Amino acid sequence: MAPPLTRPLRSLNPAARHLARCASTAASQSSSAPPPPSDPQSSEHSPLPRPAFSVPYTPVPRLPGFPNSFKSPSHKHYNYPTPLFNSPPTEKMPDTLAEQSQAKKETKLAAVSGLSREELRNLCRFTVRSTKVQHMTKKGKMASQQAYVVVGHPEKGLVGLGRGRGHSHAAAQDDGFQKAVLNMDYVNRYEERTLWGEGKDLQGKWGAAKVHLRARPPGFGLMVPPMIHRVFTACGIKDASAMIVGSRNRPDVLKATIQVLHGGGNPSGFGTGIFGKKGPRENKGRGMRSKDEIERERGRYGVDVGRRI
Repeated sequence: MAPPLTRPLRSLNPAARHLARCASTAASQSSSAPPPPSDPQSSEHSPLPRPAFSVPYTPVPRLPGFPNSFKSPSHKHYNYPTPLFNSPPTEKMPDTLAEQSQAKKETKLAAVSGLSREELRNLCRFTVRSTKVQHMTKKGKMASQQAYVVVGHPEKGLVGLGRGRGHSHAAAQDDGFQKAVLNMDYVNRYEERTLWGEGKDLQGKWGAAKVHLRARPPGFGLMVPPMIHRVFTACGIKDASAMIVGSRNRPDVLKATIQVLHGGGNPSGFGTGIFGKKGPRENKGRGMRSKDEIERERGRYGVDVGRRI
């Protein structure tokens, strides 16, 4: 039988010759050399045997304090439990944020408006609009939040509208609530449920928005647009209908409605009383007139001939 053909070692490249020498040396010394130390973390029956020409492996024992399980923490808090800085005492704490607390604001608002803190918390509140606005300055666009809030007291017939601004929606709504409470005024309701008068007395205009309000009999309910519905609910009007003519811009509709409910303002052209200057738009026009006001204008007593149920 002819001997098998063998490829001479010189025909191999240098890398292959080095691997061949390592393999032959490891095979010749396998019987005399002691076995390499076993890895304590590896299993006894490894599916992949270690090649003969690999880098020698020497296990390094871990320290006793080293976390050897997944439940142990992988780091230590060097500053725990002793903190770096001790908190100052209570009497030395700054009171800057205390001035902006909700309790402090309620106390100031109660002193100005005459309502107790409990009444302020129980006021009927509606956020009718909350949007992002931008003010252009030389430094660029300064973004902020704007909110329109309707606040009222249905039992007392009070309602007011406030526009607030702040760095967030919550801050804008809080600012709008403060201004709405200060702008609250009395609404003279007929039988504590509906409006007084008819026709032009119940028509308001603000900008391009026009509102037409109508008094309704008992049990009719509120058949009004959503913006006006919030105003009527806040002031305690239960029977009425309304219609919007022209623009439906929310702030304009709210201002026109509240102008009618508050009985208008100063006579048209009255001004501010200071050097003949014009007054604000909300002080113009005439709104809802009650029975007492009509009696004073005509100099006669009025008799209620409406149907009662």
